[in-house]
Parts: sequence; structure tokens; C-alpha cells
Amino acid sequence: MGYADLRELQTALTTASDIASSLQTAPTRRDADQLVDVLRRALTAATSLGAAGGPTGCALHPNGAVDPLYGDPEDPLPPEYGRCLLCNDRRRRADAHPHHHHRDWHRRRTA
Repeated sequence: MGYADLRELQTALTTASDIASSLQTAPTRRDADQLVDVLRRALTAATSLGAAGGPTGCALHPNGAVDPLYGDPEDPLPPEYGRCLLCNDRRRRADAHPHHHHRDWHRRRTA
């Protein structure tokens, strides 16, 4: 959690309140979309406040990139994967290369 996250949350909630207060009895689609966007900003900022390890929740890369596939219902990540793109990339590369290469190298060296 940082001061910037707290400020972003406060700004987004104030903006959302202003938008909601100014809505008429029949808000337009644009009004509703604007309110949804600012509430998403507030939700993202609020989530960051509780994240012990930054946006990724990762102890190794707390301020790293969040994997764009995290939370994607059409292309879900395996259960052991988290939000950290760097760690998930490492897992993907490890899954793509079978571990028997190391054993073959070791066998050749000891023969």
C-alpha cells in the first residue's frame, strides 16, 4: 500500500460520488459507462491497499506486471499460477521443457 494508491482511491470515490449525485432520473448510457469506469478505478485502488505484495501479490516481484491471463474465464491459468507475470512465465518455460534433459546430461558426465 502506498500513498498514491490511497490518493487514487479517494479521488475515484469522490468522482464517483459527484457523477452519481448529478445523475438525472434517466441517466444516459454515457453517464452509466463513466460511472462504471470510475468505480473500477476505485476498486483497483482499494484492492491494491490490501495487497501485501503489491499488485501481483508476489513476494519476489511485488511491483511486477500482472499476468494478462489472470482471471480470464476463456483461457484460465492452471490452479497453481498466481497474478505475477514473471513467475507465471517461469512456470510456463519450465512446463515447456521436460526435466529429463538434466538427467541425460548427468548420465553422460558420469559414464
